[in-house]
Amino acid sequence: MARTVVHLSTGAAGGAGRAGRRAHLAARSAGLLSAFTFAEGEASAPDDVVLQPTAAEDPAEAALAAVLRDRVQWGVLQTARSDATNTLLSMAHPGLALDRQALIAAADILHLHWTSWSMPPALLRRWLASGRAVVWTLHDLWPMTGGCHYPAGCEQYRSACLTCPQLHDAWSLVPNAFTEKRAAWSAPGPVVVAPSRWMAARAAESAILGGCRIAVIPNPIETEAFAPRADRAALRAAFGIGPDDLLLVLGAFDNRERRKGGAILIEALRRLHEDGRLAAALAPGARLALAGFGRSPLPGWEGLTTLAFGEVSDDAVLADILGAADLACIPSLEDNYPNITLEALACGTPCLVTPVGGLPEMVREGTSGLVAPAAEAEALAATLLRFVAQHHGDVGLRASARAQVEAENALPVIGAQLAALYEDIAPPQHLTAPDVATHARALHAFGRAPVPVSARPGAAFLRFPANLLLRREGGEAVAGLTVPPPEPAAPGTRRLLALHTRHIHHGARSGPYQFLRHLPAGIDAEIRATPLGAALAGERAEDYRAWGRLLGAQAFGQQGNAWLAEAELLAACAATPADIIHAVDGELSLWLLPRLPGWLFAGGKRPAMAATFHQPAAVLGRMLNASLLGALDAVILLCEAQRPAFADHVDPARIHVVPHGIDTDFFTPGPRAPGDGFRLLSVGHWLRDHASAFAALTLLRQAGLDARLRLITPNPPPDTPPGVIVEAGLTDEALRQAFRDTDALLLPLHDATANNAILEALACGRPVVSTDVGGVAEMTGDTARLVPRGDARGLADAVLGLAADPTVAAALGRAARARAEALDWRRVGALHAAVYAGLGS
Repeated sequence: MARTVVHLSTGAAGGAGRAGRRAHLAARSAGLLSAFTFAEGEASAPDDVVLQPTAAEDPAEAALAAVLRDRVQWGVLQTARSDATNTLLSMAHPGLALDRQALIAAADILHLHWTSWSMPPALLRRWLASGRAVVWTLHDLWPMTGGCHYPAGCEQYRSACLTCPQLHDAWSLVPNAFTEKRAAWSAPGPVVVAPSRWMAARAAESAILGGCRIAVIPNPIETEAFAPRADRAALRAAFGIGPDDLLLVLGAFDNRERRKGGAILIEALRRLHEDGRLAAALAPGARLALAGFGRSPLPGWEGLTTLAFGEVSDDAVLADILGAADLACIPSLEDNYPNITLEALACGTPCLVTPVGGLPEMVREGTSGLVAPAAEAEALAATLLRFVAQHHGDVGLRASARAQVEAENALPVIGAQLAALYEDIAPPQHLTAPDVATHARALHAFGRAPVPVSARPGAAFLRFPANLLLRREGGEAVAGLTVPPPEPAAPGTRRLLALHTRHIHHGARSGPYQFLRHLPAGIDAEIRATPLGAALAGERAEDYRAWGRLLGAQAFGQQGNAWLAEAELLAACAATPADIIHAVDGELSLWLLPRLPGWLFAGGKRPAMAATFHQPAAVLGRMLNASLLGALDAVILLCEAQRPAFADHVDPARIHVVPHGIDTDFFTPGPRAPGDGFRLLSVGHWLRDHASAFAALTLLRQAGLDARLRLITPNPPPDTPPGVIVEAGLTDEALRQAFRDTDALLLPLHDATANNAILEALACGRPVVSTDVGGVAEMTGDTARLVPRGDARGLADAVLGLAADPTVAAALGRAARARAEALDWRRVGALHAAVYAGLGS
């Protein structure tokens, strides 16, 4: 009996929409009753099902949908983007009430593709809980991230998206979305289909999809529509391309998308043009020509023959372009299983690809194309020259490219794999399956059926401070919308509410809250972030300050945003019991809740309350309110040097020392860029003794050492001497490279507990020269050269010793790395878990 399958994609256009339609055609080729449904785009087949969004019936929900779409997705998310990448970042909301669409509700199998703005997480959770068979093909990484479709090198999807490098996220939209997804479709979740082994590996290591069943099934292609052109020579002539000319093709849905690598290929061609290498490799009189298609034209230069085809919607035209080309270029920086590669190979055109994502699985070296050694211009240039020398005009290569696709990607081949997967997971059929003709009539009947918009995000998405954004943008219209209650912790787990302060200088891999990624099983951590300041409080900021003065809270602890965060924590604890509240930045938060009576919390039980303090004892003296410290169940310090600040106010049994950690998976030793002189690095501004660093630099130069100092800080001192390079705003990757490039970290300090810059240098295996203050010696062990505070001569002598004996410097770097590994966040997470366990007892 035939199974009914609905393939769902938000849009029919774009790479994912085209791949989704092809999966639908593959399913049909296997005898399944398949439908292809989408909400954006026009029908291109008689039986397409085009969802027609209609306004939500509840006025408040309709207003919230407008806020989510117009103010959040196409407002906040666009204006707050960083320059890390320009690939789309999207939320799931607003979605569609797909359970109100009869064909979708009745299907045996629901096969999802690209679902931003169509599949509400809560709906998928309900379907999974009810036993519906759901398959999800991963066309990008969005189902496993907090919003990005490609992570641009970030790996937070493996644990939790806490600080997004692609978005200046003051409203915690990304972490809230990540948490909502994890609650909605983690195991037991949908059956995941990955077109490439690379994507399957990403899903397997992700925190959201890692527990799901994962199958590798490549994308299919219509091998009749995309096929070698018998009149290829005549077609090339019609395009103005001679038989010896080299015709390259490059195209994407939008050529402005940086991850597609168009700019890198253009740079490679420019180099080959300017130095004459390509002209020398081609036959006499032969030209280079570049065919481009997609949104926005490709750049070029005078003398480059270009064929600009614009946006191509006709498959026959696209197949002509690809079939006429000698080589399709896919120079991606990030990619999964791009359609153009499959389409070119089906047309018998070999491909040049970068060693990125699933591309090396699609293109086999010397069989269906060439794989460049790296995704950079010179590597592409060299690979292009190799193609001209070895494969230009190679009929055998074109035939083997076509044969590969016929064997691995033809509709019947993929259809059989999908049918086997569907049969393995499908529940017993409760309806008699219709015949093909009747099924087609049903598709036609529902071809433009209305589907209400759904705008009821889950409790995780509506957490602080995203809820304040929605209230601000939606006003009274959304204020009365019922918020779903948070789900209680699973039996046997402890609910932890962790509150941390968002500092702009914390990257995706820094910040004291990173241990929360690595807590062991049995702890259900709900992580909330508070931006510094009082911007969220708005006109009430002065009221909060006044209340703070009445409560005796110090200036650092009564910022308006922090008061709002505590109010939100109280509401969360009043609704659902919590076991522990942990303020990761104790100097800046948890000033109110420890004073409140137990009856305000769910079940009348006050959670245990812990706070971590980061500042040195001298600084803490003017920040702490001693009367509040006694109400804490645990005080967590970073080093023993802080203990005196608490000795008179907190029971010693409640004081725990847990060191600061470091991401040793990211901050690692690596290749160094060439550079002149003895390179020194200084990072940061808080409690830095820049004057001693500059004085030491002068002494080093007087001693004859060609010392160079690179200072990375958002707040450079006003008296920076000549020759010091000052920078700010580096990405995590650029900061890591700065540590790798330096000969030593020169970081004199006025005081310190732990220090990110020192830890990052240790993890990168670089020698550290710093000041023996606070907890620095405790943190570094015997792996750093430490001198007394303000001792410029001592700093200079330590650097001279390293410069004079590279063997000693190398040994110190190895010891530094070993010390960093002892402070890895995984170990620090286990130490925190031990503190939490003690609170439970």
